[in-house]
Amino acid sequence: MDKVNVLGTEYQIITDDSIVSQNIDGLCKFYDKQIYIRSKDKMLCADDSESVKTVRYKEVLRHELVHAFFDEAGLDDYSNNEQLVTWIASMFPKMMKAFVETDCL
Repeated sequence: MDKVNVLGTEYQIITDDSIVSQNIDGLCKFYDKQIYIRSKDKMLCADDSESVKTVRYKEVLRHELVHAFFDEAGLDDYSNNEQLVTWIASMFPKMMKAFVETDCL
Protein backbone atom coordinates (compact mmCIF):
# COMPACT_ATOMS: atom_id res chain seq x y z
CA MET A 1 0.00 0.00 0.00
CA ASP A 2 1.46 3.35 -1.09
CA LYS A 3 0.78 6.75 0.39
CA VAL A 4 0.78 10.23 -1.12
CA ASN A 5 0.53 13.70 0.40
CA VAL A 6 -2.30 15.73 -1.11
CA LEU A 7 -2.20 19.31 0.19
CA GLY A 8 -1.13 18.12 3.64
CA THR A 9 -3.49 15.15 3.81
CA GLU A 10 -2.19 11.63 3.48
CA TYR A 11 -4.05 9.42 1.01
CA GLN A 12 -3.52 5.70 0.79
CA ILE A 13 -3.23 4.22 -2.69
CA ILE A 14 -4.75 0.76 -2.64
CA THR A 15 -4.57 -1.76 -5.45
CA ASP A 16 -7.96 -3.42 -5.59
CA ASP A 17 -9.10 -5.50 -8.54
CA SER A 18 -12.59 -5.94 -7.06
CA ILE A 19 -13.53 -2.47 -8.36
CA VAL A 20 -13.72 -4.01 -11.82
CA SER A 21 -17.18 -5.23 -10.76
CA GLN A 22 -18.19 -1.55 -10.63
CA ASN A 23 -16.87 -1.17 -14.20
CA ILE A 24 -14.23 1.37 -13.12
CA ASP A 25 -10.45 1.48 -13.15
CA GLY A 26 -10.04 3.81 -10.17
CA LEU A 27 -11.94 5.47 -7.35
CA CYS A 28 -11.14 8.30 -4.94
CA LYS A 29 -12.85 8.07 -1.55
CA PHE A 30 -12.52 11.56 -0.08
CA TYR A 31 -13.85 10.80 3.39
CA ASP A 32 -11.63 7.73 3.80
CA LYS A 33 -8.62 9.47 2.21
CA GLN A 34 -8.11 6.47 -0.04
CA ILE A 35 -7.55 5.98 -3.75
CA TYR A 36 -8.42 2.58 -5.16
CA ILE A 37 -6.92 1.49 -8.46
CA ARG A 38 -6.96 -1.72 -10.45
CA SER A 39 -3.64 -3.49 -10.74
CA LYS A 40 -1.65 -2.69 -13.85
CA ASP A 41 -2.06 -6.19 -15.28
CA LYS A 42 -5.86 -5.89 -15.00
CA MET A 43 -6.03 -2.63 -16.99
CA LEU A 44 -7.49 -2.70 -20.50
CA CYS A 45 -7.64 -6.03 -22.34
CA ALA A 46 -5.68 -9.17 -21.56
CA ASP A 47 -3.86 -9.01 -24.89
CA ASP A 48 -2.70 -5.38 -24.49
CA SER A 49 1.03 -4.89 -24.01
CA GLU A 50 2.60 -4.18 -20.63
CA SER A 51 3.66 -0.71 -21.83
CA VAL A 52 0.09 0.19 -22.86
CA LYS A 53 -1.24 -1.06 -19.53
CA THR A 54 1.39 1.07 -17.74
CA VAL A 55 0.25 4.17 -19.63
CA ARG A 56 -3.37 3.48 -18.64
CA TYR A 57 -2.46 2.78 -15.01
CA LYS A 58 -0.61 6.08 -14.70
CA GLU A 59 -3.45 7.94 -16.42
CA VAL A 60 -6.01 6.51 -13.99
CA LEU A 61 -3.82 7.27 -10.96
CA ARG A 62 -3.35 10.89 -12.12
CA HIS A 63 -7.12 11.17 -12.63
CA GLU A 64 -7.89 10.00 -9.10
CA LEU A 65 -5.19 12.28 -7.66
CA VAL A 66 -6.76 15.28 -9.42
CA HIS A 67 -10.05 14.38 -7.72
CA ALA A 68 -8.22 14.31 -4.37
CA PHE A 69 -6.49 17.66 -4.97
CA PHE A 70 -9.75 19.37 -5.89
CA ASP A 71 -11.50 17.94 -2.85
CA GLU A 72 -8.71 18.85 -0.43
CA ALA A 73 -8.67 22.38 -1.89
CA GLY A 74 -12.38 22.72 -1.15
CA LEU A 75 -13.30 22.72 -4.83
CA ASP A 76 -15.97 20.03 -4.67
CA ASP A 77 -17.75 21.26 -7.79
CA TYR A 78 -14.58 20.86 -9.85
CA SER A 79 -13.92 17.45 -8.33
CA ASN A 80 -17.32 16.31 -9.59
CA ASN A 81 -16.59 17.55 -13.13
CA GLU A 82 -15.28 14.40 -14.83
CA GLN A 83 -14.49 16.24 -18.05
CA LEU A 84 -12.27 18.76 -16.25
CA VAL A 85 -10.60 16.09 -14.10
CA THR A 86 -9.87 13.94 -17.15
CA TRP A 87 -8.50 16.94 -19.08
CA ILE A 88 -6.10 17.90 -16.28
CA ALA A 89 -4.99 14.30 -15.77
CA SER A 90 -4.28 13.81 -19.48
CA MET A 91 -2.71 17.23 -20.09
CA PHE A 92 -0.56 17.42 -16.97
CA PRO A 93 2.44 15.51 -18.43
CA LYS A 94 2.48 17.88 -21.40
CA MET A 95 2.14 20.89 -19.12
CA MET A 96 4.92 19.60 -16.86
CA LYS A 97 7.21 19.15 -19.87
CA ALA A 98 6.57 22.74 -20.96
CA PHE A 99 7.16 24.01 -17.41
CA VAL A 100 10.46 22.15 -17.22
CA GLU A 101 11.53 23.32 -20.68
CA THR A 102 10.85 26.94 -19.73
CA ASP A 103 12.34 26.57 -16.23
CA CYS A 104 9.26 28.07 -14.62
CA LEU A 105 8.75 25.66 -11.75
